[in-house]
Amino acid sequence: ALRANPARVRYSVWMFASVKFLVPFALLASLGAQWARPVTGRLIGSALYTAADEIGQPFQQAKAAPMRDFATITHPAHLPQIVPALLLLVWLTGAAVVLARWALAWRGAASAARDAVPTFEGREVEALRRTERSAGIRRPIPLLVSSRAVEPGIFGIMRPVLLWPAGISEQLTDAQIEAVAAHEVEHVRRRDNLTSAVHMLVEALFWFHPAVRWMGARLVEERELACDEMVVEQSVPPEAYAESILKVCAFCLEPPAPCVSGVSGADLKKRILRIMTHRSGAGLNFARRFGLCAAAVLAIGLPMGFGVLHALQAPAELVHASSGPPPTFEVASVKPNHDSRPGRMIGMAPTGFTAKHASLKDLIGFAYGIRGDDQLIGAPSWANSEFFDIETKVSEVDLEAGKKLSMEQKRNQLCLMLQSLLADRFALKANIETRELPVYALVVAKGGIKMKHVVPDPLPPPGTPPPPGAHLPRLMKTGDQYTATAFPVEEFSHWLSHFDELGNHVVVNDTGLTGNYDFVLSGVGMGSMEGNHEASDEPATSIFTALQEQLGLKLEPRKAPVEVLIVDRAEQPSAN
Repeated sequence: ALRANPARVRYSVWMFASVKFLVPFALLASLGAQWARPVTGRLIGSALYTAADEIGQPFQQAKAAPMRDFATITHPAHLPQIVPALLLLVWLTGAAVVLARWALAWRGAASAARDAVPTFEGREVEALRRTERSAGIRRPIPLLVSSRAVEPGIFGIMRPVLLWPAGISEQLTDAQIEAVAAHEVEHVRRRDNLTSAVHMLVEALFWFHPAVRWMGARLVEERELACDEMVVEQSVPPEAYAESILKVCAFCLEPPAPCVSGVSGADLKKRILRIMTHRSGAGLNFARRFGLCAAAVLAIGLPMGFGVLHALQAPAELVHASSGPPPTFEVASVKPNHDSRPGRMIGMAPTGFTAKHASLKDLIGFAYGIRGDDQLIGAPSWANSEFFDIETKVSEVDLEAGKKLSMEQKRNQLCLMLQSLLADRFALKANIETRELPVYALVVAKGGIKMKHVVPDPLPPPGTPPPPGAHLPRLMKTGDQYTATAFPVEEFSHWLSHFDELGNHVVVNDTGLTGNYDFVLSGVGMGSMEGNHEASDEPATSIFTALQEQLGLKLEPRKAPVEVLIVDRAEQPSAN
């Protein structure tokens, strides 16, 4: 579209595209998401059955018959964890090769510059000074005469020098020397060595991308054409200029290094034709200027707009109203609880939400689906030492509408209401970020899992109690034994995150298993999750050992990106 316009315009477009590689789509989208990411109306984790039902009890105290004769299921081999490391190694190797080639070229050019002899007089120096004045360059460019058979070229970024091969001046007339000098001065004026270094960095980082290498060739071509256009516009005779380029190419045996801006380069036939026909390109009209500006804005604005829309978009079950305010409780009572006895209760009530002896940390964890202590940052010092009793009630309209929702949707709606309550009564202001944190990955141990895969019974209609003996997702505690029926493995990994023995790190499900399972886990204790905020005694059986021996699962320490809640502000509420 810009073939009829000056080469410097096309060069600017290619350079913009190259620099854009250093600001990838994902980074701009993430920036847009930070601008628009709402904290109310969004969960870090799902509103788990365990979080809403089991923690609140804290666990159903029901006697469960021990389960025997579990089927041992062998699990297929997962994708080797070494693959990401190998890909990173391949990328690093490619980047190192590209950088090494550029460094060797730079070293060779620097060696030529060191060995060259500075020259302060002669036809070359006089022509160089005249063209410097014509181009408006105030700092004189040193001219170094080199004994090597390299073509004239500019070397250096901050303090460029002109390398001039010995003996070439005898092959050129005064007009041709001035034309060559004007070409090299134009490279300095345009800072071509700096832009070349920027694109070399792009090539090193994205060496695998064919478009980057293609852009590199286009940049060299348009750079030389842009210099040709400026030289011709300075009233240099086109015949002398074209002949000087041909003589330089015939005299010099070595092409210029990538870090040196020389005279040759691009398609010589095309360049000579444009020089001899005085084709410098027509200036940009208003429509083309507007089109280029719009393209630049879209290149930045579209990824950021995508990030904004993505941040505003919530999963379907979390959307309460596309444009309305977040859901709230009709009535909410928040009272301090100064009882020193341990024990707490958080969960769903028939008409809303209830909490007894709950800290702000407990409430935030429930409201936002936080699974580990690492996911809550910046909470005030009293967030884990001051306790509250909360009783809430939803409106009759919401209560009637809730009868049509599934249990999961009800819990999600409850979490959104609790987020609104925290913002209103505790003045909670927070934002969500993604950070690299230590986690535990739940994987299948050698020998396969020792849990029974089952299909849960159909859930009863909303508002209808389940029939006696229904095989529904459930996790019950009796003494030191946890009995699960039709329990989703994904929720099981989230439940494990609350074990004190794991340092309250997040547990991610990397088993590759889906569906629901029956199992029994014996001899372990969750520590503070059992209702005591103080450190609990060491359980009889380590959770690591119990998982491997009883369930055929294993916990592996890793690091992974995890969403965290950053608390900016929180205040103690007034009692009412």
